[in-house]
Amino acid sequence: MKETASHSNTPVFAKNESNTKPVLYQHPTAAEMRTSRWAIIWANAKDFAIFIATALVLWFIVTTVIMAIFGD
Repeated sequence: MKETASHSNTPVFAKNESNTKPVLYQHPTAAEMRTSRWAIIWANAKDFAIFIATALVLWFIVTTVIMAIFGD
């Protein structure tokens, strides 16, 4: 069976209009771009805590390996 698709239900548009207008997007102000001090302090505190925890875990692993190799 040879049937061709009928496109009679496709709407006909009068013209191609874009919905993007300058009002839809406005660049953020300098105040909106600035990161709050609390967010910076909190991010630095978390990074420092992760660094200290990683350093302690690695120190423990290295110490355990050295003690296993060389003994007390």
